[in-house]
Amino acid sequence: MKTLIKLLLLASVFLLVIFACKKDQLEIKKTADPCDCASEVSADFDILERHSFAGGGGALTTTDNVLSWSTKEVRFRAKQNDAEYTWYIGADKEYEREVFSNFGTEWIGSTIPVTLVVKKKPNLICFPNDDGYDSITKTFKIYEMCHEPYLLEGTFRMAEKNSSDSIDIKIEFKQYAPWNDCLTADITNFDGEGSTCPGNYFRGSKSYRYFQVSGTPTGSCESIGAFKAWNHLSGICEMKYFYRIDGDPNKEVNKHIYGRKLN
Repeated sequence: MKTLIKLLLLASVFLLVIFACKKDQLEIKKTADPCDCASEVSADFDILERHSFAGGGGALTTTDNVLSWSTKEVRFRAKQNDAEYTWYIGADKEYEREVFSNFGTEWIGSTIPVTLVVKKKPNLICFPNDDGYDSITKTFKIYEMCHEPYLLEGTFRMAEKNSSDSIDIKIEFKQYAPWNDCLTADITNFDGEGSTCPGNYFRGSKSYRYFQVSGTPTGSCESIGAFKAWNHLSGICEMKYFYRIDGDPNKEVNKHIYGRKLN
């Protein structure tokens, strides 16, 4: 009899635990708000500058202004998906989610307004006052290539993600023959040892918030290569490059670091 009572008690406790767990799960589901991930219809959009000069390739950088060289492609991308779009770019009208225009040097000094109108069936459960219509106008200015101050010139305190070990990297633009323009720069302390890669070994290319060095590094650059730097809209700076210690391809160091501009 005692054994039977013990078994019954154990079974009761087991059932109580199961039902308690099920109850907790139901309560968790009830607290989930279906509107947490919902949003009102929005006409917000990004302005993206195409980086295409001097081997810059097809990179697109989110920006608020543009540097012009010959002609510059600027793209406009709506953040709202699956909607009706109407863009007003000067006298032009476009109707896709992402559109673009080309701006030549004749636009240097101009401030360009861009308006987007978005229509979409609203989520009236989460936003009963949303009429499914929104519009926004943004402007950007077109500067000449050697515009100063340049966002990617100065001293930058950089570190790898989740690391407290930082280094200060300096990018200083100087004129070097035979180009004698604003597209050559000394890059100092890229290795954390104070080394300088002088700009006479390569020619870079610029966008308003992006700088890139292409080509094969040589000489005292200690094989620094594929150097890319961003000054993002958020204020975060990013650099990506590699270098070879003493020019040895077996001693290649790859860097992808983040930080801020000091000056």
